[in-house]
Amino acid sequence: MKKIAMPASFFFCIRVFFFSFFLFFLLIPSVRSDAEELSLVVPLAPYSVFRTWSAFSLPKGSTSISYDIERSKDPSYYLHLLGLSYGISDRAEVTLNVPYIDNLQGGSGFEDIGGAFKYRLRAEGRYSPAASLLVMGYLPTGRDALSRDGGVGAGAALSRKLGPLMAHANVIYTVSGKSSLKDEFDFLAGLDFAAAHNLKMLGEFQLRKSAFSNRVDLSEIRFGYRLSSGGVYNTLGIGFDLKNRHPEFRLMLAFGASFGRLAGR
Repeated sequence: MKKIAMPASFFFCIRVFFFSFFLFFLLIPSVRSDAEELSLVVPLAPYSVFRTWSAFSLPKGSTSISYDIERSKDPSYYLHLLGLSYGISDRAEVTLNVPYIDNLQGGSGFEDIGGAFKYRLRAEGRYSPAASLLVMGYLPTGRDALSRDGGVGAGAALSRKLGPLMAHANVIYTVSGKSSLKDEFDFLAGLDFAAAHNLKMLGEFQLRKSAFSNRVDLSEIRFGYRLSSGGVYNTLGIGFDLKNRHPEFRLMLAFGASFGRLAGR
């Protein structure tokens, strides 16, 4: 069987990723937040990891739909999420999320409906990543404890292909409409590895300073895989808390489908 030769840059990027991961883990303080984290707009397959955005996007006229369900422990609740993405052009995409929280501290209800606009600023170069701008907005549709009273956000997504591996990084800043909430900051880094023609192994790391504190109160790593067949995507993952914060862990399952042409990465 013919072996695939990996470029030196592949191993360099792997080392940088894991070094950065442990640096964040060891040096950034965390505090527990007693309130439930408010959802960001979540990207849809195939141009996503779990919550990390790819700088690539749907081609013009293509559509993706998704139903995601998460089961979290400590606190225990379910998150149901309906998602829709549409390619406005070959460089621009819009995404809509409708999140619903079930059985959180005995209550259930909708979070704020969120939308995102992604615009690719530059294509991937020989030595440089693809880069996209992210703009997000939230409608004040959620239950009191699950709402920002609306809000806006902005960020950036970078993606780089290295053989069968794709690496992504996001930074997102969010301003809530509710005066009692603080500004939010998220850093996400994700990897997807093409283990087979229709199978990708996924890994993701997220740091968050939420709307309820002035320090990092979410530090989580997630692993899983995505199966694809004829434009249908099934994603399964598990997330682990890294510093005894909450949730202790979460299970993630997503069913998605894309219609129209899909651009090669």
